[in-house]
Amino acid sequence: MKLRGQTVVITGAASGMGRALCFSLGRLGASLGLIDRNEEGARALAAELRLEGIRSHWAVADVRRQHEVEDAIGTVTAQLGGRVDVLVASAGILKMSKPDQMQVAEVEEILQVNFFGVVYAIDAVLPDMLKRQRGHIVGMASLAASRGIPYEAAYGASKAALGNYLESLRPGLRQRGVAVTTVYPGFVRTPLLAGCVAHLQLRSPLVRLLLRLFGPGPVLGVVEPEAAARKITSAILRRRRVLAFPLSTRLLTRLGQRLPAAVYDWLMLRVAARIPLADRPPPEQPAPQPLASNCVS
Repeated sequence: MKLRGQTVVITGAASGMGRALCFSLGRLGASLGLIDRNEEGARALAAELRLEGIRSHWAVADVRRQHEVEDAIGTVTAQLGGRVDVLVASAGILKMSKPDQMQVAEVEEILQVNFFGVVYAIDAVLPDMLKRQRGHIVGMASLAASRGIPYEAAYGASKAALGNYLESLRPGLRQRGVAVTTVYPGFVRTPLLAGCVAHLQLRSPLVRLLLRLFGPGPVLGVVEPEAAARKITSAILRRRRVLAFPLSTRLLTRLGQRLPAAVYDWLMLRVAARIPLADRPPPEQPAPQPLASNCVS
């Protein structure tokens, strides 16, 4: 597959892997539809791409709202030739919480962004892809989807759901000319990861020292966003079904999948004890509401 002359729409384009992918794909000749809820970030990204001679058009959307996703994709495609050849759904959020801090509203938000945001984007581009019998859908799952990880219940569930959803779609769509690639990254140095690390309390002096001396890359197996973008771009060009990286994290997750439940639980309890989550303030309580007039005391 060649990208020159192709239109690629990227959600979550203004930061992280989405941003890195814009430069990686744009330098190969793709025209880019930039979708993000951060208007300032999307506008600035478009200006940077223009300096490199990369054609792009941006639109603002909150991927939790289906009509905004549809409108944004319609806006950018109208400016870029009227079709979407590749959709890269990379918008995502991560919020960590202890078991006693679980908030239903927070779980809903994570699922809305990480899962339904992708579903909405696919729904917006798929009818035309099927009509043309051509297209490519790329979704960002996570190696965290392989098994439950302390503090990441909602995040892991959202990525597991996405991985299963894309895998279910893949065979039938491929028969009709539409490729599906599921990407399973490990740790990528993005604002999302920075927020995650900042929320942890590293009790091990050795780990703290290693992080201070060498950074999270060698210690945690963190991949730079540019390196991640190169891997994902290669997977798009080759129309790969699945991409999982880096190798070190992939091997660890495979090992974790093979552990018996009791052994895995024992291990995760010790991980959580060694790297506990920092306390955060409890959610604000709504102001008490007056009793309705038909209440009986």
